[in-house]
Amino acid sequence: MTVALVMVIMTTRLTSLLSSCLVAFSLAACGGGGGTTTVIEDSRLVIDNQSSFVIDEVFLTNVNSSSWGPNRLGGDVLFPGETLTLGVNCGFYDALLVDEDGVDCELHDLDLCLNDAVWVIRNNTCTVFGAAAQERAEKAAATPATAARP
Repeated sequence: MTVALVMVIMTTRLTSLLSSCLVAFSLAACGGGGGTTTVIEDSRLVIDNQSSFVIDEVFLTNVNSSSWGPNRLGGDVLFPGETLTLGVNCGFYDALLVDEDGVDCELHDLDLCLNDAVWVIRNNTCTVFGAAAQERAEKAAATPATAARP
């Protein structure tokens, strides 16, 4: 093989390699190619469940958004005494919690800008949660205790 032919082959391979790298870099930079886009979160919201019920769903979205987006628990639940930490970008948010009985609690205009917030959920955090907790207590009191069988 002549030196000129070897140089052409090497140049072609190098050009192909560089083109592949540039395409891969461009896709990554643009969020394409199946990769994930890195978002820098500057604030944290800690949700501390100090209620007597299980929280099945947690949604957090920008104020006045037309949709709640994904459940931040991702199929898990938040038991009494547990916490969940969510990273968020600077902004104002609306939150939706759904308890084990499907009771919704909405909070609006949470200021999460360049700071961390702790949101302690108690039975009286939302009036609907307080009413549901009272209803559960009344049902439990009305249900007769079953006697142990010998």
